[in-house]
Amino acid sequence: MPEMPADPMSALAEGAAQTHEMYEAYVRAGFTEDQAMQLTIAVLTTALIK
Repeated sequence: MPEMPADPMSALAEGAAQTHEMYEAYVRAGFTEDQAMQLTIAVLTTALIK
């Protein structure tokens, strides 16, 4: 029988879920969907550069 992973959600899936939550938070804060996407992209790009 295959072993079950200790954490059912991979690090990549967890990061994707958090990114989606950030996007949704921007939309709930009043940004348009396009603005929310641009803000999310800016945050991720800045994090990758640093």
